[in-house]
This record gives sequence, C-alpha cells and structure tokens, in this order.
Amino acid sequence: LGEWPPAGTHNCYLLSCSVGEGKFKQAGDGQEFPAVSVQFTYQLVEDPDHAEPLEWKGAPMTIPTDPSQITHEGSQIRARIELQRLKGHIKTLLGREPGDLQADMDEISQMLSGDQSVVAVVDCRYNERAGKAYKSEYLQSLLGG
Repeated sequence: LGEWPPAGTHNCYLLSCSVGEGKFKQAGDGQEFPAVSVQFTYQLVEDPDHAEPLEWKGAPMTIPTDPSQITHEGSQIRARIELQRLKGHIKTLLGREPGDLQADMDEISQMLSGDQSVVAVVDCRYNERAGKAYKSEYLQSLLGG
C-alpha cells in the first residue's frame, strides 16, 4: 500500500475511487472467486512532515460477487467485514444508507470528479496479526462541502 499516515484520524481530500475486478481468495483451500475491488485514494490536508502533502491509497475492499460460494467461515466473516467497510464509506459520502451498490459507486465517482473538493475525516487503523501489519481506513465524517 505504500506510505500511510500515522494511526489515528486525519483530515483528507478524497482524490479518487477505483472500482475494478478482483479475486477473493478463500482461506483454507485457497480457492479464488470473482470479486469487485474498490480502492480510494486520499491526500492529507495538512502534512508538516512532507513538502507536498502525502498522497496515499486506502486498503482495497474486495467483495465476492457471489458470497454464497464462500464456504470457509473465517473468509465469510472477512467478506462481510469488507462489505460493511464499503457501506460505511458510502453512507458517509452520500449521507444516507447504501442502496444499489453500483449506482451508489457511480454517484460517488461523479462526486469526486466534480469541481468541489471532498474532504473527510479518515481514521487510519493498524492491526498486527501473526507478525504482519494490516492497514484499513474508515471514513468518519465529511468536512464542509
């Protein structure tokens, strides 16, 4: 994922959101299933540590297109967590409960490509498991706009 801001909350510009095809890998047997991968790109509003404020990519959210195919319990939980994280982003950005995910993502893309800067409070979390650091970000609220 490259360089990230320190853990905690930061005011960030939302620069873009990419939606593409991905693979959801199931733990246990390693089977891969078709998935949608969503990733946001941010830039810190204020960054005293860099001449140019840090631009960074959020953790990709990989959501299986057919969750019923996932048989491994831990992987089912991971798929639900990813979906909830995406729904949280949508709810914060659109100010309402998510409906049709495709339509919501189209609306967010239009929002991010408009003239108005989109600034959000982003909570960066670091989770260490088995010696590996996992990063994820959560949109807390929108600022101004």
